[in-house]
Amino acid sequence: YNQGDSDVKPNTRTYRSAITALGKSRQPRAAEKAEQILEEMEYMGSFGAHDLAPNTICYNAVIDAYARGRSMEKAYRAELLLEKMLEESAKGNTLIRPDTITFNSVINAAARSFGDSIVRREAYLIGLGAFKKIHEYEYCKPSSITYVLFLNVLKNLVEEGDARDNMAERTFQLSVSFGLANGKVREQVRKTCSPLVAERILSSNN
Repeated sequence: YNQGDSDVKPNTRTYRSAITALGKSRQPRAAEKAEQILEEMEYMGSFGAHDLAPNTICYNAVIDAYARGRSMEKAYRAELLLEKMLEESAKGNTLIRPDTITFNSVINAAARSFGDSIVRREAYLIGLGAFKKIHEYEYCKPSSITYVLFLNVLKNLVEEGDARDNMAERTFQLSVSFGLANGKVREQVRKTCSPLVAERILSSNN
């Protein structure tokens, strides 16, 4: 394109495809490279190249890249992107307003986090924050996957015991209230809770 061939001019879809490909690759620091592409899009968009400005799908792809990657900061980086989307959309930039996939991807990044107790605690709080926020916005509603992912946060980041069982039960009951307690949610309850508690929770909501 830089050599004058307008037929190969990149657009938002071109960059989005590159971000998605990076996210699904096993390259070192793939998520960071994907975020660099996002920043380039923002820079070009700020100078009037509106066909290159990133949209919600582009942001979601970068968050997903962090969730898939090996960075110990994956939940933190995902949260930063979500916060930026919320701030910008509150100013009127609906092009990057978060959707259900955005929140689910942040929760997934938290669920896939690893590291010492401090990192895991921060990841848990980030996942919990995203889970709460998705229930607060009129334009965005949870899906059954939201509950599966948050139950996975509890399974991976909260020690076994009464506290985890209680949080899982409240999460499941919330999914019931939204009519979203499908088979995948029930299966994740079994993976997250102790066997007796899982049986009690699920048998009382047949």
